[in-house]
Amino acid sequence: MTVTKHKAYEAAAASALTTELNSLANSANCTASSAIDNSSNVHLYMDIELVVAAQGAARSSGAYVGIYMVQALDGTNYDDTNEVTAEMVCAFVLDNTTTARRASRRNIPIPPGTFKLFARNQTGQALAASGNTVKYRIHSLEST
Repeated sequence: MTVTKHKAYEAAAASALTTELNSLANSANCTASSAIDNSSNVHLYMDIELVVAAQGAARSSGAYVGIYMVQALDGTNYDDTNEVTAEMVCAFVLDNTTTARRASRRNIPIPPGTFKLFARNQTGQALAASGNTVKYRIHSLEST
């Protein structure tokens, strides 16, 4: 009988977005991350962690940071870094305080090629000037 289970992470968490998030204005998108290449290992999922540094003013009620994915379906040209046309892969809902927050989402499906991530700030305030990050770990399933 075949048993299917999560395969262990193969690498430490990698930074996708760092300085791109510094002082990111409300209702603005950051530039896209460097390419994340999943064409060799062809993993199925990604776990994402968002760290938001303490903000200068309280976030609005209903505040969130959206994480979007753009891929290079042809292997060369990436989709537009635009929240209207890109695929939102997760949203981190935040409370209406100034407090720093850390949150993660798991098992986000990823394509078997190259892709990039970008974030959209919908907190009602600019993000802090430093200390904000988006990290990821890629994993898969295995059958034995």
